[in-house]
Amino acid sequence: MKTKKYKSKEKALPKVEDPVTTYGTTVANSNDVAISNLSSESFDDKPEGFDACYAKLKAEADEKFGVKELMTVDEYFGKLWYIVKGLYENI
Repeated sequence: MKTKKYKSKEKALPKVEDPVTTYGTTVANSNDVAISNLSSESFDDKPEGFDACYAKLKAEADEKFGVKELMTVDEYFGKLWYIVKGLYENI
């Protein structure tokens, strides 16, 4: 079956441009206004003892849910939720 090109009298839609990246840099948007989305806190700033607490909670979650390469969705999110709840308790 052959296809025919649709002929329309409508104007072609303009092509979409890539969005302006504003994370971590200062750039100019289409109105030449500088946009900066820098926060005073970087991702490397962690509360004191965070790494130790995370390692402890991960070990507990591994013991509780098991260490497998392939997990069910419930096992995976159960493990993540266990770690997240433990981190919030220690904040």
